[in-house]
Amino acid sequence: MNKVRSGFVVAAATLLTLSLSGCSMLYPHWGATDFPTDGPTSTNTSAPTPTNSASPTQSSVPVQAAKVQLMQVQVDATAGVIDVIAQITNVSEDGGSCTITVVSGSTNKQQTVRAESNVDTTQCFPMELGLNGLTSGTGTVTVTYKSAGYVGSSLSQAITIP
Repeated sequence: MNKVRSGFVVAAATLLTLSLSGCSMLYPHWGATDFPTDGPTSTNTSAPTPTNSASPTQSSVPVQAAKVQLMQVQVDATAGVIDVIAQITNVSEDGGSCTITVVSGSTNKQQTVRAESNVDTTQCFPMELGLNGLTSGTGTVTVTYKSAGYVGSSLSQAITIP
């Protein structure tokens, strides 16, 4: 009877360990960098300085369409945030960035996070955008991906902002 009970305890502990470690498969480098802040992002809108080059420079890698998929969009009224998880399904690469855009009424709010390779896709770091400043009612969430070789946006998803 002791062997059966100890075997059951070992099996239960193994199942618990495997089920808890499954989350690390979605985010293989969870905690490797700081979480993004809810503050505004800086966008340089100044015109580029002209140069006197004889021929225009061209990118050696043509830009291809990125297929961005929203995996989870959740409005957490208690925490006052919108949580979004997205991935790029047709490329696995490091060095790109994901930008979440929430439009609510006439308000447009954005946040940019890094993206990294995850087996056969590119995973955006988890995005969390505060509800403060957004108009109550129906809004939309869109995620855009940009890297040296890929650019694309997800379909917009409707959300309800409390």
